[in-house]
Amino acid sequence: MVDIVIEGQGAHAFADRLTVKNIWRKDNAIRLCDLNTDSDCVNDIVESARGAGLDVNVVKSGLSIRSFGILALDMDSTLIQLECIDDIAEQYGVGKEVAAMTAKAMEGHMDFAEYLRDRVKLLAGAPTAIVDETVKHAFLMPGARELINFVKSHGIHTYILSGGFSDIARAVAQTLQMDGYLCNQLVIADGKLTGDVTGPAGGEILDAHGKRRALEMLSMLHGLDLSQSICGGDGANDLEMIRVAGIGVAFHGKPIVAASSPYQINHGGLDTLINFFIEAWAKAEKA
Repeated sequence: MVDIVIEGQGAHAFADRLTVKNIWRKDNAIRLCDLNTDSDCVNDIVESARGAGLDVNVVKSGLSIRSFGILALDMDSTLIQLECIDDIAEQYGVGKEVAAMTAKAMEGHMDFAEYLRDRVKLLAGAPTAIVDETVKHAFLMPGARELINFVKSHGIHTYILSGGFSDIARAVAQTLQMDGYLCNQLVIADGKLTGDVTGPAGGEILDAHGKRRALEMLSMLHGLDLSQSICGGDGANDLEMIRVAGIGVAFHGKPIVAASSPYQINHGGLDTLINFFIEAWAKAEKA
């Protein structure tokens, strides 16, 4: 049995057109409960809701946040409304060139690690004050704080797994009071960027494979199976961790990511993910 979670401003009007009996309602969201997985109506409802511009996801009936133990999210364009390397590059006068390269990397057209090195080379000589300014530009994605607070209230461990940079990730993790972050590091000497980049702790660059491995190790650290993890991101370097997670979400994902992810949030904020879980519906109207 499955539940269909539909979210967006037109969700209630959409529900009024359905013949499904067990419908829960809350602000801008509905949950169609206990549907037969093999029923043709499930696919019909999903396609119709997506056509109406709503976020729609099919989850296990009665899905509980208590079945999970870790939330790992990408940072740039997921937790924050920014691609940090593009922001740094814009300040340094190489914004257009770097942004074009970032777009190709996120769409999966180029090797992430190689392209990251190429982009960072263009930042050689930039003062570290530019990175500090980017931290100030790193505004949270709508719904980020609500999602983190929700999962933390249920004992979930929270991490950033990012191909971005430690200086920004540290600030975001502190703002949201997350458990930690694993990401790449800009190399700095004499108060300037050298044009070099390393992975976590000076190791290999954290790419798609690295994110999946990081998720595996964090899960083991907390005594969890991968099926007990929730992951989300928008770029091609998020795909491996999204695919192995118990709940893997493409958040406003690039086409390659959205097409390959079991769950999608295309319109709403990160708090859309909260409604996947039955605990978020305690005060819903149920009929």
